[in-house]
Amino acid sequence: MDIHQPLFNELILHLDAPPHDGPWNMAADQAWLELSAVPVLRVYRWTEPTATIGYAQSLTKLGDSLPQWPIVRRWTGGGVVLHDNDYTYSVIVPAVHPWSQTNPLESYRLVHDSLARALDDGSRLAGMEDLIENPFCFVAPALHDVIRDKVKVSGAGQRRGKLGLLHQGSVQQVTLGEDFWPRWAAQLAANVLTTHEMPPAMLKRANELTQKRYSLASWLNEREDAL
Repeated sequence: MDIHQPLFNELILHLDAPPHDGPWNMAADQAWLELSAVPVLRVYRWTEPTATIGYAQSLTKLGDSLPQWPIVRRWTGGGVVLHDNDYTYSVIVPAVHPWSQTNPLESYRLVHDSLARALDDGSRLAGMEDLIENPFCFVAPALHDVIRDKVKVSGAGQRRGKLGLLHQGSVQQVTLGEDFWPRWAAQLAANVLTTHEMPPAMLKRANELTQKRYSLASWLNEREDAL
């Protein structure tokens, strides 16, 4: 695949301007994954500083290393991400789209390569020589994260399953203009439909997922929900 070709034929760019709390943000991503027929780039904000932890991380082991912020467990993997003045996005590819079957490492590389080129500030993909192990995502570049010099500017967690591919990413330590997301979306897809709203069925599902999964203490502590 030519990495300089668009990844998708069409894409919904969801500029979700009103800030949301952590559980609702996680639920909205899953609702898009379940119900959209085409890939989505969702860009969103937070009502307050929030920490997200990866699906497989142990809250007990993280212990006192986490700030005294609201914490929510993601459905995706990866490490702890502190969301405080960062730029948060998700690339959501439903199972009906063939790209959702892209090899995990390759999909990670392709999304981040496109992001690095859109940043156009000397950012590049992390190689083996850049890797660091740490439970906090932005202290520890992983293979194909986006770095500038030795500073990690973007990382992500992924989940792949019967619903498709969910790539939840954060961009930090850079300043992005309002034109960045439409410009990146145009690089990701040949045809982009921009929306500021979720369809009613997705809003209903996001509210259900908020209540029955992402806001539950049992989900945060043990990955158990009421679904």
